[in-house]
Amino acid sequence: MCGSLYFSEIKGYVPCTLCWYQRVLMYPLTVVLAVGLLRRDWHLPYYVLPFSVLGFGVSTYHYLLEKTDIFDGTTVCRQGASCTTQWINWAGFVTIPFLALIAFLIITIMSIIALVNWQPVAEDEEGDPLRTPWLRVTAPIVAVLAVFAVLFITGRPPVAVAANGVTLPAAAVDGALMTMNPKDPAVLKHGSDLFLEACAACHGVGGKGVTDLGNPLTGSEFLTTKTDTEVLAVIKEGRDLSNPLNTTGLVMPPNGGRPDLTDHDLLSIIAFLRSKS
Repeated sequence: MCGSLYFSEIKGYVPCTLCWYQRVLMYPLTVVLAVGLLRRDWHLPYYVLPFSVLGFGVSTYHYLLEKTDIFDGTTVCRQGASCTTQWINWAGFVTIPFLALIAFLIITIMSIIALVNWQPVAEDEEGDPLRTPWLRVTAPIVAVLAVFAVLFITGRPPVAVAANGVTLPAAAVDGALMTMNPKDPAVLKHGSDLFLEACAACHGVGGKGVTDLGNPLTGSEFLTTKTDTEVLAVIKEGRDLSNPLNTTGLVMPPNGGRPDLTDHDLLSIIAFLRSKS
């Protein structure tokens, strides 16, 4: 809970709709767990598991949305901050939803352990509680499944589409930049799709801006007075709250919060925005 508040209230990262769902499920647990542990309530897992299991599901969906194309085009973040914005990307895979996923997973595992191993379920002849030995089996299984789940989740392969529509590996993008035709329909379509997926939630459909969130881009002074190289540099660097050129009071993450987008992808977005001006 403190981590999410730090990211939003101190770092200025705008929570998306899925982030708010995870907060709704995580924040009550701080009170429920504290009270239950202080009172040594044997029923605590029953109160906790509905929140943690559902939260784990939401976090897993959010992380897969960020890092894979499994749910490509299906997201609840129709307005406001994009669900695919990666405000942090530590070690190439640790994002904010990943941190929430791990927290929910730990709480779920510990609750299950408490439920099946520590709650008295029977008494022996002397009246002492008997405890089930299930922990010896369930804990290793859960741990192995968790490790495989993390290893299974992989990021989007960084690819780009050249002016002639041929898919290029990331290593070939630099050479393609010099030959990209910004008026090519394939480039404009690629830029339009990426803008709708990664940028429209903050900057509006067609780059017209969203009040109190993202500045308008199409026809803006910023876009008309700067070269593609200068616009690309701003997108790649982002704008923190301390940046004197930040006019929204909100953070724009480097690469628009999408580290998987290549220079070619970003230039396609720029070409699309210029075509709408």
